[in-house]
Amino acid sequence: MTPPRRLASIALVAALVVAAASPAGAATSTATARKRQEQVRKARAEKAKQLNGLKASDAQLDRAVNALSVQVKAQGAKLASARQAVGAAEASVRQAEIRIAATERDMTALSGAVLNRAVAAYVRPQQSTFTEIADSRDLGEASRRASLLRQVANKDRDVIDRLRAVKEDLGIEREKADAARQVAAKRREAERAELMTLQENLKEKARLERALAARIQAVTAEVDALAREDAAVTELIRRKAAERASRGNLAPDTGGRVSGAGLRWPVGGPVTSEFGSRWGRLHAGIDIGSGSGTPIRAAKAGTVIFAGSQGGYGNVVIIDHGGGLTTLYAHQSRLGTNDGAEVSQGEVVGFVGSTGHSTGPHLHFETRVGGSPQNPRRYLP
Repeated sequence: MTPPRRLASIALVAALVVAAASPAGAATSTATARKRQEQVRKARAEKAKQLNGLKASDAQLDRAVNALSVQVKAQGAKLASARQAVGAAEASVRQAEIRIAATERDMTALSGAVLNRAVAAYVRPQQSTFTEIADSRDLGEASRRASLLRQVANKDRDVIDRLRAVKEDLGIEREKADAARQVAAKRREAERAELMTLQENLKEKARLERALAARIQAVTAEVDALAREDAAVTELIRRKAAERASRGNLAPDTGGRVSGAGLRWPVGGPVTSEFGSRWGRLHAGIDIGSGSGTPIRAAKAGTVIFAGSQGGYGNVVIIDHGGGLTTLYAHQSRLGTNDGAEVSQGEVVGFVGSTGHSTGPHLHFETRVGGSPQNPRRYLP
């Protein structure tokens, strides 16, 4: 059995190892999370840049502009860091060049000192060796100078050693300067790349902001036009319901939310504008993008209580399904049914168009309970 003291020692060592390892592990985890965050941000920005501003939904435009705004902000910070890095690298180059210039001055001074000493020894020899060499008739001029320089070198070894060291220092400083220039060049290239990407994203962000501004203007104008007709449509639905109830053809309006309504989509296509508040206005239905002339089908069997033109709604059909639930199909290019007609689920009641106040061909589809607009997604599959 392991003694208690030994067990305690082992536990203490294990705890210290874990404590020492934790900061590094945490740092790695943070770096990985930051890298992943940057990848997600870039992916969203790239997807936003591919968005067609004319075909995108309101929500898609909103998300795209927000994604590019986040990316532009992050890239602005990276560009600032890149510029700081370039400044630091260029400062290193300048310092290296200053050191090179100083070293070259030292080398020039030492070279001059060596030369001056050699000349002085040749012109005014102070020792017998110099005199013998200078007066020798058997030595040529070049040999005499070489011999004198060797004598100077032997006498002034410290100056020669210093000159050699300075030359070595000069080589090292030049290597450092070359390395600093390479770093500066790479950082300048990185800065240019960041700047180009930032400018591209700013351009795309401006494009999508223009598309969003145009969409806001068009949608709010359309919603305002529909809102002006809302009271008339609500009154029409309630009046027709009351008339049918008085004739015994319709159960009394319960005014409550209908569940399990069993509605089908009236037309295929993406929802380009949802129900709810849109830039300060209530959008009382959903807009389904579809080509002009596409058949519109009844979401559920019922009685057509209105088929005609209604201001901003353009050509519109309203179907009463009983229990207070009605559906509305607006902006039709051509009506496919008449007042009072009994229609089955899936029966064609009109065709997609852009009549009334519309931003383009689409179906504006509403579900109302007791005449009040409800979110159609509650009733659609």
